Amino acid sequence: MSGGPGCRIGRRALLAAALALPAARTPAAAQAAQDKPLRPAPDPPQRSGPALSIRERGAVGDGRSHPLSERYKSLEAARRVHPHIRSLDQECDWAALQGAVLELARSGQGGTVLVPPGHYRLDGEIVLPNLDRYDDAFNEVEIVGAGMRASLLSWPEDLGPGRFAIRAGSRQGVRDDNKGYQRSRIAHISLRGPKPDNRPGDPPPGMDGLALTSRFLLERVGVFGFRAGVDVWRDHSSLISCQLTKNHIGAYWSAGTDSFGDHLFLDTDLAGNTLASIAVAPENGIDHSSFISCHFGFSPYAILAEDGPAKRTFLSNNKFLDCAFEACGNGWIQGPMAEMYGNVLIGCSGSLLPAYRLAKRPVTGLIVVRALERNEFTGGSASFGDGTNDRAADIETAAIVAASAVGNRFDDAERLIRLGRDGFAPALAISGTCRANRFEALDCSGEFRKVGAGGVDAGNLVQRDYDRVRRLEPDRPADGVALTTTAAGGIVPVATGGTVPVGKTRAAIRMGTVLRPGSGTPQRVDPTPGPAAPVGIAVADAAPGTDSVVMELRLELR
Repeated sequence: MSGGPGCRIGRRALLAAALALPAARTPAAAQAAQDKPLRPAPDPPQRSGPALSIRERGAVGDGRSHPLSERYKSLEAARRVHPHIRSLDQECDWAALQGAVLELARSGQGGTVLVPPGHYRLDGEIVLPNLDRYDDAFNEVEIVGAGMRASLLSWPEDLGPGRFAIRAGSRQGVRDDNKGYQRSRIAHISLRGPKPDNRPGDPPPGMDGLALTSRFLLERVGVFGFRAGVDVWRDHSSLISCQLTKNHIGAYWSAGTDSFGDHLFLDTDLAGNTLASIAVAPENGIDHSSFISCHFGFSPYAILAEDGPAKRTFLSNNKFLDCAFEACGNGWIQGPMAEMYGNVLIGCSGSLLPAYRLAKRPVTGLIVVRALERNEFTGGSASFGDGTNDRAADIETAAIVAASAVGNRFDDAERLIRLGRDGFAPALAISGTCRANRFEALDCSGEFRKVGAGGVDAGNLVQRDYDRVRRLEPDRPADGVALTTTAAGGIVPVATGGTVPVGKTRAAIRMGTVLRPGSGTPQRVDPTPGPAAPVGIAVADAAPGTDSVVMELRLELR
């Protein structure tokens, strides 16, 4: 094809133009196009894995014993259906559940084992497949029931120490947890152990409930009747709306693991265990974890550090939000050889109840640790009781007992201080260093300080005595007001700001009077003008016969 200059059209351009035009259709061709069925819609994306009911694998679920010998005449015949069994004496329910787990684990897709409503009797561990950090086999297996009260797995016979009801594949007796990245989910089901009716002081069973590694998710799971309901290893597991009750220990941070922390306990009930809601082995510790709206107590201890020299920090950088340490028999947080660093307790409270007390174990204090450093108690978390609902008179030493306390904050310390004011127990008993422990009470703020020689009385003006305080002496600047009567070596709350009652020397003092240390008794205040620097202003009339005046501290006027 040819034309004038600039009009030459190549073969490729012609071909492209022809392909761009709609193809001409004859009437017959158009009718055929209309009669041609449309292409079917693509299949919906598959789930992460199939679901397999244990009833399909032969589970009975009537709560009674059904050994495999009821169905099979020989071990060989049983193994054609359940290759993992070892004896015809084993339970059908156990064989079905473990078989379903293995079948899904080996499928290359993983999946969900469904546990329909029923009471299933088991006589061996359920072992979940283990996933290491770089696993690409997609063999994650979940176990999901029909409800916490509908689907029950029970172990009437104790499997013994070191054995579990359900465990991750890496949780062997040798405690080799190098591949503990489990990423499994268990939901809407209950596990019952061999001793669900134990009471404080009874010997615990040998076996434990759920043995976790990393990234487990438990949702609405009930665990009761075991030595430890949940044995926590490693990091990033979550327990949501679970019940860990009627065990010896609700949740146990056991020995022999590198726990990286970052666990979440949300709306989980850990009350009603025979020793503690939570216990921590000396080799382990709870780090960077969150406990939100959890219920501790109705047991001897809420959180217990087991006896023995601590190899790690007991509690470190955890958050306790709106948690109840309720009806504890022997104390809330106990670890005389353990350390508690950087934790925050917000909106928490608790009480003591003798019904859950272990015999021959004293109630030394509500919180007993070796070192208490940089912890914050706020928004009700220092609601240590007023001597009625928490049996404060049973406390032998102090509400908080430690060898050292540094940099702690008590932002709602009214009731904590009132324990000492009302004569029940001192707020703190610190045998060693006590420094920078601030408090906020209803009308005042200040610091808990160790008392020097001679002790102090409530309402005394006090002065610094190196790292301690003592009654104010003549010609010395006042540092605050003692809120409780405390002997030498004890810990006294010293108000440094706000409004407090202070001992007076005059019979009557009028509101608005500027007050100074008394000339003869400098630890009390006097309205007489003099050379001493003012320490405050009376905020109410003090009538004759009263021994103190309520004063707004103005120590900055010194």
